[in-house]
Amino acid sequence: MLAWEEKLFGPYPFASSGAVIDRNPYIHYPLETQTKPYYEKPPKDKIIVHELAHQWFGNSVTPRTWRDMWLNEGFAQYTEWMWEAQQEKKRTERQIFDDYYDGRDPESRGEAGEDIWAFPPAYPTAETISGRPVYGRGAMVLHKLRETVGDATFFDILRTWARDHRYGNAGTDDFIRLCGKKSGRDLGDLFDTWLFKAAKPDHR
Repeated sequence: MLAWEEKLFGPYPFASSGAVIDRNPYIHYPLETQTKPYYEKPPKDKIIVHELAHQWFGNSVTPRTWRDMWLNEGFAQYTEWMWEAQQEKKRTERQIFDDYYDGRDPESRGEAGEDIWAFPPAYPTAETISGRPVYGRGAMVLHKLRETVGDATFFDILRTWARDHRYGNAGTDDFIRLCGKKSGRDLGDLFDTWLFKAAKPDHR
């Protein structure tokens, strides 16, 4: 998994890697602790892929503010999508995107009726910092970016992001500037529609 992610994101940013599996009564979810993610039980492959992606997006490159959390979780969620498409050969990334858009994927729906359209992923509150839009719609932002700029530019953006901000803090504005620079395009409408607006976009 690390070798596969290195091909996507560039060199692994730390000197070691591993995992901790322990039934801690205070932690009931996987946690992307640096170099050794925590799991409360033996995890499924896609959960491992998700937490390992955080070594690049979240641990090595840390968000400047909590509102930039989609740069952690959206990237890790999209890595799950790529793993399913490229390694498990189940659905393509576009099929997963469509399932999220239409509410067919269970992970597009949360508790108390909160789904990925509950709020824009760039504007979580303290209560919704780990809400579904930050993860699922954050991943959708990245897929729309990939479709718009093409694979070569998209993965160049991800590798450059991980390299240039390694061991530092970076925010959404930094990412948008990098995307514009690498693509040579004004991507304001894309980010405005998928990242900043509350309404469910029309993408058909």
